[in-house]
Amino acid sequence: MFAKFERKAVLNVLGGFLAGYGFTAFVCFFVLIQVWESAAPHFPDPATGLIYRHNEHGWVTYFSAFQATSCWLLFLTSIPIALVGGHIRPKRNWNVVASRFGIRSTYEADDPRRVGRWGFLAGVCFAPVVIVVAAPPLVRWLNGIGFVANF
Repeated sequence: MFAKFERKAVLNVLGGFLAGYGFTAFVCFFVLIQVWESAAPHFPDPATGLIYRHNEHGWVTYFSAFQATSCWLLFLTSIPIALVGGHIRPKRNWNVVASRFGIRSTYEADDPRRVGRWGFLAGVCFAPVVIVVAAPPLVRWLNGIGFVANF
């Protein structure tokens, strides 16, 4: 009984952390896109390295390799991390209703200690630190070995 209760607490903290991290990383992605788009030129500028085309609903600007790869990594990792966090949290009374128009799911969180929210807050606080401190050297290393991603 005790081991099962502890397992739920760990899954709630971990799931909350991942959900908070993924959500905040996605918000940071939008903030970075807005900031970088407002300062980016509308024509390629090879002298400054702003040569990677970024099309935001018809608004074309040019990013550097660092900016393009950073945005690509943030977008492609934040959503799956948040979904995994939501998926691993324990649930009870989970009902799935399918119809010809779609699928609907409802559940109650199985968090008797209410520790999931602390995990979520920890993920929210941790994401900007990772994005500002750990991610730039990783992106520079990826660019240094020739990997540039753009979307």
